[in-house]
Amino acid sequence: MTKPSILLIEPGYIPDSLIERLATSTMPPLGILQVAAMLEQAGYPCYALDFSVMPMDGRLQRAIQKYDPAFIGFSCTAPCLPNVQQMVREIRDMGCDATIICGGYDATARPEVYLNRGLADVVVVGEGEYSTPALVDNWPNVDDVAGLALLKEGEVVFTGPSERVTDLDALPYPARHLVDMSLYKLAPGYRRSPRATSVFFHRGCPHRCTFCDRTVFGQKLTLRSADSIISELQYLERTYGVTEFRFHDDRFLVHPRRAEELLDKMIAMDLGYTWFCAERVDYLDARLLKKMKQAGCYRIESGVEAGSQRVLNLIKKGIKKETAVEGFRKAREHGIGVLSNFILGFPTETAEEMHETIDFALELDPDYAAFFMFQPYPGTDVANEFGLPWDDDHRRFSRIPHPSYAVTNQEIEKIVDLAYKRFYLHPSRIWRLARQVDHPEDLVTMGMAAISMLQGGFAGGTNAPPETTPRP
Repeated sequence: MTKPSILLIEPGYIPDSLIERLATSTMPPLGILQVAAMLEQAGYPCYALDFSVMPMDGRLQRAIQKYDPAFIGFSCTAPCLPNVQQMVREIRDMGCDATIICGGYDATARPEVYLNRGLADVVVVGEGEYSTPALVDNWPNVDDVAGLALLKEGEVVFTGPSERVTDLDALPYPARHLVDMSLYKLAPGYRRSPRATSVFFHRGCPHRCTFCDRTVFGQKLTLRSADSIISELQYLERTYGVTEFRFHDDRFLVHPRRAEELLDKMIAMDLGYTWFCAERVDYLDARLLKKMKQAGCYRIESGVEAGSQRVLNLIKKGIKKETAVEGFRKAREHGIGVLSNFILGFPTETAEEMHETIDFALELDPDYAAFFMFQPYPGTDVANEFGLPWDDDHRRFSRIPHPSYAVTNQEIEKIVDLAYKRFYLHPSRIWRLARQVDHPEDLVTMGMAAISMLQGGFAGGTNAPPETTPRP
């Protein structure tokens, strides 16, 4: 008997500002592709659409007509909710009666939103590798399937926590064959080869940064073995010709011994790959940095977040400013570039403290810096602590005015634009970035980014909700 087909969707969103569209790296949606691999292993025909790299443009309707899926699944993050709403409406307007499944960070944090709005028939809560195949095997009789939320007589019912994936090596590789791998690329200046993709090393993060979403994987670490990762890297080279990788984890050195084991094997095998990863500034150990460089690492992404020690303490980042300075110095000494992320507009953060962050970014002088407006993602500690609202109906900018914010949305937009101008519009930095560009088309992209910067195109265009009530 032929099993029903399943369509999995990454809803994505199109960034509002030109600079974001130009400077954003795109990587395959490993979450839905990992679930798809499990479903295919169980015998279900699977298809995937990734709207983070392509316009809707009727593709959803054509896919439904072509594949006639019995189940349609969405990977849900809060910024993508408006897209999910639009696509579910289009699905129902077509007369398609497929069972709609929602999963991912936001659906796990707020299953009631998706169920009560009619966006999902069922929500997969937490990791979906085990619960999703069990769901489609047993639908609609899923009371005994753990890890689901659904409506019964108007009430949200949770079937209990799903089994955690403890052996990541046992998972099949993500079903990358379901997407067009040529659509994914690193941002200009990042890449060392024409093709790149992402792999994951572990799940979970032991740290307590209050702005970070840990609803799916939590704080408990689960790691892959070095042999498993190297086998996947070699598979990706054989299958897709990829020799450049991004480790798609919050931290690469989260378990130093296991990371060193992987590095030692990559060096011994002389794989010749180039790659980059994310890591905290307080874990940039000189000995491991040397091995990372030998193994092909050329850049580290590190979230410093703020230049005010008060704000760093507020968000429980767990670092001192001098630690960031020292970490960046060690990375440079070992020939590894640094990209640093900063967030502006935390609750109670003043304009003066935001300018302190800009000054600190200039002091650190990473190769690249990204400045983001704070977003109170539902389920995060900071959103819960301050009771911060989230605008479910706005396509991107969801920092609704709240008494805990010391600066208005419009003021933050101006500060973000200023941050980019102060950081990038300096002759020595422009020259340094231009020297890193290996691909001619990237020069055009960077030129367009510079024009956008001069026009205030970094934060502008978000239509941030205005202040509607006076501040106390």
